[in-house]
Amino acid sequence: MIKAPSEVKDMADAVNLDALMMREQFDSEDGAAAGQSGKNHVGKTDLTKGESFYMTLRKPDFQRETAAWSPDAVCRFLASFIDGDLIPAVICWQSASRLTFVIDGAHRLSAVIGWLLDDYGAGDESIKFYNNRIPLNQRVIHEKTKAQVDKEIGSYKDIMAETQNPNSNPKLSARARSLGNATIPLLWVPGNDSEKAERAFLTINQSAVEIDPTEFTILNSRSKPNAISSRAIVRNGTGYRYWKGFSIGGQHKVESTGKSIYSALYSPPLDPPIRTTDLPIAGHGYGSQTLPLIFDFVNIANNIPVVDTSKKSKRSFEVIKEEPNEEATISCLAKTQKMTHKLTGTDPASLGLHPAVYFYAPNSRHQPTTVLAIAAFLKELETKNLFLKFTEVRATFETFLIEHKMYVNQLTIKHGSMAKGFRSIKDLYMFVFERLMEGDSPEKIEEGLRNHDKFQTLVKERPILTKQSKEFSRAVKDTIVISDVLANASLCDLCHARIDLKSIHVDHIQDRSKGGLGTADNARLLHPYCDSTYKYYLEKKGKGLST
Repeated sequence: MIKAPSEVKDMADAVNLDALMMREQFDSEDGAAAGQSGKNHVGKTDLTKGESFYMTLRKPDFQRETAAWSPDAVCRFLASFIDGDLIPAVICWQSASRLTFVIDGAHRLSAVIGWLLDDYGAGDESIKFYNNRIPLNQRVIHEKTKAQVDKEIGSYKDIMAETQNPNSNPKLSARARSLGNATIPLLWVPGNDSEKAERAFLTINQSAVEIDPTEFTILNSRSKPNAISSRAIVRNGTGYRYWKGFSIGGQHKVESTGKSIYSALYSPPLDPPIRTTDLPIAGHGYGSQTLPLIFDFVNIANNIPVVDTSKKSKRSFEVIKEEPNEEATISCLAKTQKMTHKLTGTDPASLGLHPAVYFYAPNSRHQPTTVLAIAAFLKELETKNLFLKFTEVRATFETFLIEHKMYVNQLTIKHGSMAKGFRSIKDLYMFVFERLMEGDSPEKIEEGLRNHDKFQTLVKERPILTKQSKEFSRAVKDTIVISDVLANASLCDLCHARIDLKSIHVDHIQDRSKGGLGTADNARLLHPYCDSTYKYYLEKKGKGLST
């Protein structure tokens, strides 16, 4: 028997087939007609759009995205299907309304549907499903998969052309003959209890393929505001609408806010190698780290404890009956947007953090753990009302971070990435900031770190590029580019820290109320926060007034 392909290890290379099979709730589908058996196998005709079986196909609404196979895995399975190899059965359950819910095998069916539709994440169905807001990397994987399938197997269109004109393409002749008999076996879960069917789905999927711990947590909290908010952000306000039960206004608010946050964090799309000064805060908008990063970011923004889910020794799926709460979800998204505005953009509260300073390593690799660390750091500054104090020392703080970027790498290696390690990096930021407030020099701060239990193993070092070559390696090029970005970044005229291009305010040096003109020699570049708050703080200090 040919095994179903296993998951791709790097989800940035995963083919997104999620748009090709509808989702549906089945928590109210009990009835005498539920749990009956259907056909024993399905072929290409059954999986063709518009055919009766295809029209009944559904995935449970809580199922994770059908986006875990690589282009190689899709090709291998399609070859097995068309060539008539023995493949694992797809397990289904029939609801009382005669819908066919796929308990196990959504990737298998979707791979065939994708082939029939020529859609591997950016075809017509996917474009419609995602409202034409498809991440760049998803489009790239679509094209890569399409090219590989067309080369190794043949497109459905080409094979059908061969059936109409036999032997016109000898390479496809055998597969054209086999396709008519190609089928996928089906097995049916008996019983009319939808909760038992849901447990069967969850049990089968957990035992078959290990689910990412954070995704496991989201599945178990799928009706909660933080889970819905995370889905809305990660999918740019598109995809399956977990908020479809909200009012029309509520649905629009969720989608527009999710889109706004996604754009702020992931625009422009990260397309290595980096050759631009305009870098996205959160790195790649499509990949294995995207959902865990956003879920924990949402939790930090909403003061929800971030749990290292990988440390949970016992995990069990729960059948969720809780209805999504519109007001709580919109509030959750609003707090997440407020945190996002602190990081980037032109909102008056924006610190306009330069991504190259905070979120990229010396070799230009994005560091997702620092996104969580900075969010937690800003939360602490907010709680202690320290934003003005931070702005006073911000330029020195950022210079220290740039000159000690390897500290972040070392802490990540020691403690782990994402939820495992962001607190140690946040603590480093807070230690450096507090010492700067006390007036310590960078050398004194280094000494303090060496004498601190948490940080005494940190070593100030630079990446050593040992391989000698007449050609510049990608590592050398990336290191030079990020160094150049940092060296040539614009500076805020008030706090003198680097300023991101997406977060520039142009301010009058002499205020308009005092006759200042809108001329180039009366203009200065400021962070939004410096423009809206810090400059007035400085004015008060200059006049000897208390703040």
